[in-house]
Amino acid sequence: MKFLRLHPNVKLRLVERFLTQLVTNSIFPFMGIYFSMEFGVKWAGILLAANVFLSFLAGFYGGYMSDLYGRKKVLVYSEYVRLASIIAMVVGSIEFFYSTLLVCIGMLVSSICAGLSNPAGSALIIDSSSSEERKYIYGLDYWLWNVSLLIGILLGGFLFEQFRMELFIALAFISFCSLLIVALFISESLSVIDPQIQKKSFWRSTAANYRVVLTNKVFIFFLLASLLDLSIELQSNNYTPIRLVQVIGHQTLFSVAGYSLKINGYNLFGILSIINTLSVILFGTLIAKLFKKTKDTKAVTVGILLYAAGYALIVIGKSPWFLFAVMLILSIGEVIYIPRKQALLADIMPSDKRGSYMAINSLTTRGAMMIGSLSVTFGAFVPSWIIGLEMFLLGVISVFLYIHVLALKQSSPAVQGMDKAVSAET
Repeated sequence: MKFLRLHPNVKLRLVERFLTQLVTNSIFPFMGIYFSMEFGVKWAGILLAANVFLSFLAGFYGGYMSDLYGRKKVLVYSEYVRLASIIAMVVGSIEFFYSTLLVCIGMLVSSICAGLSNPAGSALIIDSSSSEERKYIYGLDYWLWNVSLLIGILLGGFLFEQFRMELFIALAFISFCSLLIVALFISESLSVIDPQIQKKSFWRSTAANYRVVLTNKVFIFFLLASLLDLSIELQSNNYTPIRLVQVIGHQTLFSVAGYSLKINGYNLFGILSIINTLSVILFGTLIAKLFKKTKDTKAVTVGILLYAAGYALIVIGKSPWFLFAVMLILSIGEVIYIPRKQALLADIMPSDKRGSYMAINSLTTRGAMMIGSLSVTFGAFVPSWIIGLEMFLLGVISVFLYIHVLALKQSSPAVQGMDKAVSAET
């Protein structure tokens, strides 16, 4: 019933995002394999890196444009171009017109459009919700993301090789539906659009805008905390599979009625990923209810410490059943703190620059990816327990930074004013 009481913009955006992510997760994780077979591993890596970089740059442009011209306009134009790019991917997959280059260009343009629209879509949700609603909204969004990831990966694993064009067609259909939803049913959420600002030089006004964003000390502390907690998971994702392959030989997980399930390091990492996703899906709602009345400071502290300790033990442990139990615990930590973290971010952003703030916030993911990749090199010189200790310490520092942000939020009249303004708008 809570969902039905949300602003129509929020409900439509959540449904549209879920459907898009469902099909996207069945396609894009497998495009690296497709390009490596068509162009070779070297060019495939360059293409995927360009894909990430261009999407990242587009986010800065889209974030500022959504603050300048409105959320809806950016979303509509992005969806128009995105639909055209996906149709190009479909055409490039037709047997008599087969063109891997056209598929590649279509994917790059689609990713750029996603980069353009993501800050606007995130700002739309914040504009159309109150501070009290956001914990529920971000908890639901996180749950929907995990459902789409699980179903999408399973669909892609079974269908991508044989039915790639059909998946592209499904994505084009979802993109067309998204365009209709955004153009016809979503309302503009930016309360004030200043025509005088629109007349200024784009590059000069963009630079000035982002300078203003980066002077927000509360936001900077939040970025540092977010960078540290994200780097924990990404370090584990890079380091853990390599270590598991090295230390986990072929072994029997269990035997029942004469049937034995044998696993190795590769299988074990895959099972751990499935446990993480299923735990969020199955227990997310229950955990949210249990911690509903818990203060933000306590929830964030408990959540991040469970999460950090869990990943630290993942990179140390060798027993499959021990690792399964630890993954369940850290997944609970994720469910506790991630919705609070997203709600906190929404609360510390002024309403007229939310798109720009969301664009800057995406920097934390890129920075965390860099730290995560360095863990592989670092792990070649030190034992796994050093990596685990370093990850746990990052979690502890992250907790102190989030507590500091929460304290500043409570004590700063400016930040409190943002909350009140949001409540008044919705």
